[in-house]
Amino acid sequence: MQKFERIRHGSQERQPIGQIFIVLLVLLVMLIAGFLFLNSPYFTVGQISVEGNKYIAVEEIHRIAGIPEPVNIFRLNTADIKDNLKNDLRVTDVDVTRKFPSTIVISVKERQPLVYVASGYGFFEVDKQGVILAALKNLKQINVPMVTGLRLESGYVGDTVSNPEIKPVLEYLSNLDPTTLNQISEVNIKYPESIIAYTVSSAQIRIGKNERISDKARLTNEILREINGKNAALEYIDLNFSSPFIKFKQ
Repeated sequence: MQKFERIRHGSQERQPIGQIFIVLLVLLVMLIAGFLFLNSPYFTVGQISVEGNKYIAVEEIHRIAGIPEPVNIFRLNTADIKDNLKNDLRVTDVDVTRKFPSTIVISVKERQPLVYVASGYGFFEVDKQGVILAALKNLKQINVPMVTGLRLESGYVGDTVSNPEIKPVLEYLSNLDPTTLNQISEVNIKYPESIIAYTVSSAQIRIGKNERISDKARLTNEILREINGKNAALEYIDLNFSSPFIKFKQ
């Protein structure tokens, strides 16, 4: 009888140990399953938020940053994302942070393009210093004025455009305030002695010769700012004279 009691007590002592082992085993399996799920390439986990971009599309930022599809933020290295984006000439600065619970925030500061110029490849995106920021096969969206009457047959991203014909255009546009610049759709330099800018409403701004460019930009700012407050259809502004001539449509 005493022997039976000892056997029963021994069985009762081993039972909690067995239960603890099973619990730990289940927890281990759950941890492994969770780890495999979070690191699986077949599931979208978390989201990427892009801030500060105006000229570079979100999809292109993802591509440059090396963010795969579907997104799994637990497999992404924020330092790698930052390095990849900073290597792009169009990006002057970038900050990448993790935001609780499941978001990566990419804050981009862009180098601003000023014009598009036709090239042998398609189009060059050029900033106010004449630096080629990007070579594009097609323009999906036109965010800045187009320079017409000139075609750059050669050039690479990072090069500085040396054509003397484009310098007055860059000077003129870079001296426009943002509101005025948004109203300019094209600058034609086919005849360097007769440069003409066009507004989004097809009105002409006759800039003329490569002289008094900054002064002509200042006058453009003032005139368009004043016209925008009136219900008047502009036909053209002639800046070839010391006193600009303005003509409205009848």
